Amino acid sequence: MFDNLDFKTVTSVGRSGSNDLISITHNDSGSKSELMFRLSKEVMDKAGFEYKDKVIIQFAQEDSICRILKSDEQGSVTLSKQVQKNPLSASIIRLTFKYGLPNFLERESKRDSKEYKKVKYVHEDEKIQYDSNIGQLTFKLKLEEKEEKGDIAKENEEV
Repeated sequence: MFDNLDFKTVTSVGRSGSNDLISITHNDSGSKSELMFRLSKEVMDKAGFEYKDKVIIQFAQEDSICRILKSDEQGSVTLSKQVQKNPLSASIIRLTFKYGLPNFLERESKRDSKEYKKVKYVHEDEKIQYDSNIGQLTFKLKLEEKEEKGDIAKENEEV
């Protein structure tokens, strides 16, 4: 009866349960402010990335375009496995917020005249480019979620 259907496995996507190919979350818990970059295994494969690769992260056009590329340059960071025992795990990069990093919380707070403690961006549909020959991923950000104290507001806005 169901033999001709194409099934997609959803139980192996990791703890977060996120189906996003790419996400960037800026979170301020009060004691720590950090940016977390999450790349699905599919994105890693298409971009030519492996777990433990060293990469640098770049932004353009007022932080609306992100590029992640393999590099051993000073300042590079490591692609870590999100769920160690899962061979299909996404990779993550956590950066403690400091001057020079995009301040997505401040940008969205100013835009809406509200105080946000978390904002999440994903890639805009059809605005993603891979180059596995050199290990590079470039994508346009799209705002997906904003969270105030005790409130979550989901958005679908272009950055």
